[in-house]
Order: sequence, then C-alpha cells, then structure tokens
Amino acid sequence: MNKEFSDTFQVEPEQGVIQKLISDRRLVLAALLTAAIAIYFWTQSRYPALDQKAIMGGNTDMSGIAFDQILEFAPNSGIVWEIIVNSSNWMYTNWKGMTFGVLFAACALTLFGLIERRGFENPFANAALGAAIGTPLGVCVNCAAPIARGFHSAGMRLETTLSALVASPTLNVIVVSMTFALLPLHVAAIKLGAAILFVLVGVPLLTRVLGVSGYRESALEEAQNQLDDRRGWLSRKLEDLRPLPVPASDVDSWGKAFAWLARTFGRNLAFIIAVTVPMMILAGVLGSILVTFFDWNDFRRVVAVPKSEIGILLAMCGIAILAIVLPVPIAFDVILAIILINAGWPVRYVMPLLFALGCFSIYSYMIVGRAVSWKIASGMMASLAALAVVCGVIANYVDKYVIEQAHEQNLAYVEGFAFDRPVAAPVAAAQTPAALPVTYSALANPVTHNGAGIVSAAISAPMENAGSAAEAGFSRLMGPEIGLDVAPQPVGMDVLEPYIMYWGMAAGDIDQDGWVDLVMARNASVGGLQMFSNRGGTFSEVPLDLGPVSQQFAGTVVLSDLNGDSLPDLFVSNFLHDTNIFWNRSGSFSYENRTKLPNGLAGMVGAPAFADLDGDGDLDIVAANWTLGTVGNNADPYLLASQDRIFWNEGGETFEAQELDGIPGESLASLVVDLNEDGMLDIVIGDDVSTADKIYLGRGGRKFELATKSEKLVPYLTTTTMSLDMGDIDNDLQQEFYTAQIAMPVKRIQDIPSLAYCEDRAMNSASVGDCFMRLKDQAAAMDLAHSRYSRCSQITAPVYRAMCAATSAIQSSGYYYDTQYCDRLAGMGDIFVRHCERAATERFPNAAREMEKLDYVGGIRNRNVLLKRDDTGSFEDTAEALQVDRPGWSWNSRFVDLDQDGWQDIFVGSGMIYHRNNVANAYYRNVGGKTFERQEEAFGLADGMPTTTYVLIDYDRDGDMDVIRSSVMSQPIVHRNDAPAGGALWVRLEDGIGNTAGVGAKVTIRMKDGSAQMREIRQSGGFATGIYPQAHFGLGAAKDVAEVEVLWADGSETKLAGPFAANRELIVRRR
Repeated sequence: MNKEFSDTFQVEPEQGVIQKLISDRRLVLAALLTAAIAIYFWTQSRYPALDQKAIMGGNTDMSGIAFDQILEFAPNSGIVWEIIVNSSNWMYTNWKGMTFGVLFAACALTLFGLIERRGFENPFANAALGAAIGTPLGVCVNCAAPIARGFHSAGMRLETTLSALVASPTLNVIVVSMTFALLPLHVAAIKLGAAILFVLVGVPLLTRVLGVSGYRESALEEAQNQLDDRRGWLSRKLEDLRPLPVPASDVDSWGKAFAWLARTFGRNLAFIIAVTVPMMILAGVLGSILVTFFDWNDFRRVVAVPKSEIGILLAMCGIAILAIVLPVPIAFDVILAIILINAGWPVRYVMPLLFALGCFSIYSYMIVGRAVSWKIASGMMASLAALAVVCGVIANYVDKYVIEQAHEQNLAYVEGFAFDRPVAAPVAAAQTPAALPVTYSALANPVTHNGAGIVSAAISAPMENAGSAAEAGFSRLMGPEIGLDVAPQPVGMDVLEPYIMYWGMAAGDIDQDGWVDLVMARNASVGGLQMFSNRGGTFSEVPLDLGPVSQQFAGTVVLSDLNGDSLPDLFVSNFLHDTNIFWNRSGSFSYENRTKLPNGLAGMVGAPAFADLDGDGDLDIVAANWTLGTVGNNADPYLLASQDRIFWNEGGETFEAQELDGIPGESLASLVVDLNEDGMLDIVIGDDVSTADKIYLGRGGRKFELATKSEKLVPYLTTTTMSLDMGDIDNDLQQEFYTAQIAMPVKRIQDIPSLAYCEDRAMNSASVGDCFMRLKDQAAAMDLAHSRYSRCSQITAPVYRAMCAATSAIQSSGYYYDTQYCDRLAGMGDIFVRHCERAATERFPNAAREMEKLDYVGGIRNRNVLLKRDDTGSFEDTAEALQVDRPGWSWNSRFVDLDQDGWQDIFVGSGMIYHRNNVANAYYRNVGGKTFERQEEAFGLADGMPTTTYVLIDYDRDGDMDVIRSSVMSQPIVHRNDAPAGGALWVRLEDGIGNTAGVGAKVTIRMKDGSAQMREIRQSGGFATGIYPQAHFGLGAAKDVAEVEVLWADGSETKLAGPFAANRELIVRRR
C-alpha cells in the first residue's frame, strides 16, 4: 500500500476510499451544508457584487475603507464622528463577507474534522492545495481569516491555511480580471505574479524558516501541545466550546446524523464567533482610526514630497506598512488604485498599495498570531510588505518605458490624422408664415399697489388642451415632428468634455409675439447655434449669422433682456473662445451688434446667472466659470483660469468685470436667491469634482461675502454639483433648496450600456448591431484615454482612436504641466491645441487646506440634497426622507408642477452618454407636499437617452407645461403634456421700472379655500439651460384663482383681485 496513506485511512479490500467517505452520513451532510452555504454566498452576494464593482471601476462609491454607507459624513463634523462613520461603514460593507467567513469556517471545522487525510508530505503541494481552496472563495482577507482559523483548528496543514488566506482576495478570477481590465497591463501583471509567487513559494519557505512546517502529523501535534501549554484560561474556555469527537459507528441513521450536524456545527460556530468576531470589530475600528487621521488625499500630499531615491524608497515602505495593516473589503485595492492613478499618483506608490492592500491586514495578523504563532504572523506581514515595495521598484522602472511608448504612439497617430468636421448647411428664410401674435385683453379687476409705478393687467384667451383624453401624461415626439431639426452628427468630438454634456439651449420670446422660441447649440463637430421661431405650436428654423461664432462650440446659451428694451438678448459663451452678448435688434441677431465680456482665461462661463444684484434696475451676470472639468485636471480642479466673476451692467450695453473671492472650481451651476432671507440677493455656485461650492451672501450694493460653515446657514452642499434650484414643495410659501449631483441608486447597472437607445427606432435608424458597435468605440475613446497609460491602439475606428489619443495628450499636458507637445494636435484642429495648452495652466496652491482655513461649507457625496427650513428657520436635509436623494447621474434638475395638481414636482435630467451605467430621467411626483414618488415610466417621461439639458415651456399654448430635451446623439426629444390633472394659470411680468422681465419678483396666488402657491421669477439655476422667465401654477381641480400677489424685486407690492380663470396667461405690467 502507498506510504502516503499508511497514516490515514486503513482501507479494507472490499471497501474503497470513496465508498468509506460516502458511507459516513456525517460527512455527506457536512459537505452538503458547506456546499449550500458557499453556493448561496457566491451566487447571491459575492460574485454579483464583484461583477458590479468590475463594471463601475473607478466610479465605485468609496468611503474611508468601505464601499457601502450606512452613515454618511457631514463636512467638518469632527474626528469622533468620522471614526464612528468609518467604523460603521466598514462593518456594513463587510458584514455579508464576514458572515460567510464565520459560517464557512464552522463548516470547514466540521467537515475537515471528519477527514483523516488533510494534506501532503510536500509543503509546496500543501500551498498549492491552499491556493486551490482559497481562489474560488472570493472573500476579502478579513473574511478569509475566520475560514483560515477554521482550517487550522480542523488540522489542515499550515501551508494550506496560510495560502488559502492570501489566495482568496488576490487570486479570485473576477478580481484578477478587474485588475487586468482596469489597470495598466504591467501593473496588473506584476501584482498577479507576486501574489502567485508568495502563495506557492513564499508561504512554504516562510513556515519552514519561522516555524513548524506542519506537514508531519507528529510535528503538528507537538506544536499544538506547546501552544496549549501557553494559553490562558480564556483560550481554554473557548476551546471547551469545541464538540467532542463521536465515532462514525455511533451515527448509524440519518436522524442521528442530522442531530450530530446540528450539535457539532453549532458548537463550532460558537467557537469561531468567540475567537474571531471581537478581533474583527477591533480591527475595523483600528483601521478606521488610521484612515480618519491620515486619509488618501493627505497621503498623496506627503508622498509627493520625497525627491531623492532614499526618500522615495522610504515613502514606498510607509505606503506598504499602511496598506498591509488596513482591513479593507475585497477589490478595494483595485478600485483605489484606479482612483489614485487617475488622481495623479506615480505608479511607484500605487504598486505597493495595490499589492499590500487586501492581501493581509491587522485582523488577519491577530487571527494568525493567536491561532498559530506571533512569529509566523509577523513574518508574514513583514514579507508581504517587503514584497510590495519590491513590486513598486519593478513597476517604477517598467513604467517609464510604458508611458513613453504610449505617449509617442498617440502623438504619432494624431499628427497624421485629418479630422473631417462637417459644415452646417446655410439656413434659408423660414417658409412657414409667422404665428398670429397672442392677444391679451385688459383687465378691470381691482388692483392694490404699494410702491413705485402704476400697475395694470391683461389676460389671454382661454387655452384648450387638445390631448386631454390621452392615457399617459406625456406623449414623446422627436424634434423634427414639430420643426426642431438639429442633426446630431456625432463624428467624434462628442466624447470629450465639455462637448459630452454641455448641450446648451435657451427659451425666450425673441420677437415678442407671445409664442416661446428656442435657440439650441449644435454638436461640437459642427459648432454654432440654431434658432427656431415658434409659428403657432410648431417651429421653423430662421437664419442666425453670428460670424465666426457660428463655427465655435457654444457651451451655454441664455435669452435675457440685458439692455432694457423688452427684447431678450442672446448670451453665448463659446468654449476656449469669447463670451458675447448679441443684442436683439427687432427679433434678429448679428455679429456686428455684440458686446464681448472680459472673462480672462476661463474656458467658458459654465453656469451663467442673471439677476439685478445691485438693485439698480437692470440685470447683472454671474459668470461661474468652467475650463477643464475632469479632463486634464490631474485631480486638482482648482484652475486660476476658472475664477468666477460678476459682470456689472453699467447701462449702454457695457459691463464691468469683478472677480469674486474664494477658490475657483469647475462650475456647473449657479443660483441667485435670498437664501438667508435678509432682503438681499445671495449667490450659490456649484462646482464639479470638488468641495469648492460657494455661497456668497449679499451685503448691499456690490458687496458679497463668502458664507462659512460656522454660520450654519446650511448643513452642507454637494461635491459633484450639477444643478441648483429652489421651489416651494408644500405650499407654505417657503422655498426649499435642491442641489443635485452624481447620485446613483443602489440598482443602477444596465445589462448593456445604451442598448435602449440602439433599440429605439425613433432615435436610431441604423441596425442595432452597428449602433452598439459605434457606441462601444465612442465609450472606448473615453475609457482608454489616460494621461500616462492610454490604450488607444485597441480602438479600431480611426476617428475614435484619434479622439482617444488627443484626449490622452490633453490629459498628459495637465498631468505634467507641459505644453511642448500640444502643437502636434494641430491636425485635429486649433481647438485641440488650445485645449491642450489650457490644461497646463496654473492651479490655486494648497486649495484643500485653504478651504479648511476659510471654513468652507463643504459637501457630501453620492446623493442629492433637499434643504427645508425647520420650525426655527434653519435648513435641514430631507432628501432621503422625501425619497428624492438618488435619481442617478443628475444634471438639469428643476421644480415644476408637471401634472398640474397644485404641488411642485421635481424633474431630473439624468445619465452620462456612453457611460457604462445609465438611469432614466427621474420624475419625482409630489404627493400632497408630504413625499415624492418616482413616476417617469407612468407619465411617459422615461427612455434610454441620457439628458443633461431641457427647457420647460408650453410650446403649443394648450395650457400645460411641456418638456423639450436636447441630445448629442439624437434629434431633440419633445415630451408633450397631454393629460394634466388640472388646469393652470401662467403669470408673466412686464416691468418698466426694474428689469423688464421682473426677474427677482415673487408671485403668489390664493385660492377660494385659503390655500396658496408661490413662485419666484428667476433666470438662474439648473444646468446649461436658458430659462424663460414666467410663473406657472398648476390648479388641480380648481377652476379659477381668487387673488394674485406680486412682490416686485424692489419691494413694491401688488394685489390683483380675481377671479382669474384657469388655462389663461396673466400679464402684470408696471410702468
């Protein structure tokens, strides 16, 4: 008989090994329980969760050393609260894996206690067995620690136990796949090679050098006896939890086998819980304390200091020591490495972190130390940390070659590439006759006015809703069906910021005929604007010759009367070109009649706002600036070029610029409101990818001061702010404040990105397959571009490979602050050279520390904020309670009563074009001012096309609010409101004393039953959308309004006695 089996099974001639194992009912039941627990965990939790992390990549939500959040950080909330939050989130993230680890450890202890042969004579074979067991487990090293404890207590060889412990988090197939898919190839290969080397070779050598190898039964027993002698009373008490052995002959029925399993598994489970869970909690708290006092941004600043080789090596050692201690969840190392590489960390620092983080931890150290020996535990931690540093050294040398090759390859490709931009066809004069002007009848209703001027009113004829019998609230039309023909022409540039999300559009009555007209920006590949005249409910394009601006990309567009002639003028900010006001001359615009605004080196005005900030009767302009966004900012989005400004209206079509204090950011939203209710207008500016959101409190005249956290005006704002708005959601005549950002719901992953768009025949005329392949190339142009590790050569479509290469060059300019290669992008067009050069412009020094010094309000991540005043007048966040916190990748978000039931809803444009994850636009329907319900599907407002900008107008004057969305991938999308819950009253102001549209005034309607609603006339807020200044009130079942009140911007008050019938437009004039 084989010598290997002589010390294990004594097999009778008539009974084989397999038959003997199967005949033991205990073994069968223990194996089935182990398999059931493993399969349930793998299929219901671990592999779906890892798959989602693989899809999300660097966009995975992270907090401290956790992925999931049960508590959230409030800015400047204090060290103790941060530790509590980090600890709680760590436990919440790990509870499933830890539960599986404890259960599986008890199963292993139960199962392997029945198997006499538990290893091989050869320590390397034992290590390979451990790798084979650990690799499919798919749990983090913390969750694997209880399993390893169970293996060890069951008598498994030490090499097997330790190899399984390390193999589970490092060699799991999805984690390895994530590493190769999301990280540079050489980084992924070094990590995998080092992990395999340690598991298969390092562990056997370590156990031989530092302790008993564990491959001889007698040696294992001797070591166990020595360990027992050193244990204290607590350890012995814990061991007493272990079940006593029961001979197989005593378990001669399935009933006895089940009873044995319940008793044995229960006692083993109690033992594993007692010896592992307390240390698990302790390890989480210790890791949370460490990451609280020394977060990744702080670490980045510290490791950037060393310049000498010794200093760099010491920094790498420090990173490895920190990483080897932290008890992080599985795949945390990969996700964090992606984020840090994108944030500009050198690979010599990322590599030690990537290897050491997750392959061991303080918790694993405590488990191995108590169960085996502290010498083994210390040696394992030290050797893994040392190997991590070696990996960093190797990666550093390989990295230089990889970066140079990729950079030169990209530049060589774009140098020889001719970017073919289409030219917009000339626009002939509109063939459709002009609409008959809307007529208004003078009202003789009693008017009470207190203040400057004389007030009169006029009202329109009743509007009739032609679609009142419709089944859904809204019918979707494509733009050309109503005359809005804006060909998408996505030939490449649309994959680069700002072109990917700035789809500017503006609404206004350009020719003052009562019908709202539109101006829409073309795709960046074409450039310029298209102007559409509303001809009685359908649109006709009319010529718009703006000279060179007609070929430039228009980021933001607004129609607003800036010279007081009652005609809306055209504000246009062109990316990396000028910001101009084109003056409305009898309903038309020209390049000659313009005023250029001096906006420094800003890329463009990313979030313009219009209000009478100094109370002199005309509209001033807040220029919240945007220059780079996330492309080329090197995780340092505080460009001095993006310093915000106010353009003060000096009359005579001239403006004076004033820079605002504070730290510049990449501004996507601005809002002008009286936030602190002191009678003076305030300015709120929302910046992307930073906590630089600012509130400027008006102090009278032209003075503004930055609000501080200590003033407690608001608890916090958001971090990736996209949109700001205020509106009264409960009709208490107090406005709530909604700030929107990237706020993905828990269930957010589409099976295939943008497939819904490809299958929508109204949007896509190509085959589904061709459409999807094009989208895949477009997405790859973004995903594979990188400042150092681009993989553009993987893209087969020439246009998108060139866009990937150009984007990488721009990012490289921002990373190295080096413009010497920018001229090589000239073949792509002058705009790419400008973009590359602007990426290297100066940043605000030490912005994060300065924000702390200035006591910035700060922002939270991953959900939207709805601030509502409490009984004391202070704002409190009610977004989660009202269920409006996670609509998706939020953009233009506005309060509006779309169903006209008398309660303001919230409509959130959502999604990121070509991104892996898409969430339909969110329509939050207001339920009686108490809560919101998500109802976009039921109301016909959901489709597969992401939305960043939309206008809210009654384009067909049928008495309800319609939604018109812009799109870079398709024609405009129109949601015609066909079945509102009730009528509406529209109120528009014409002011001959203040600004002509009454911007800044508040309009209140009162009903016969005593209820009231309030709206503020505004031309600010939202995202990249020019707002038509009007007040819209849904009336529900009411047929008329009893009274209308106007609080003008200068404090004058007007009351107009009703009744005012529903479905009419009321004009209130002050002269």
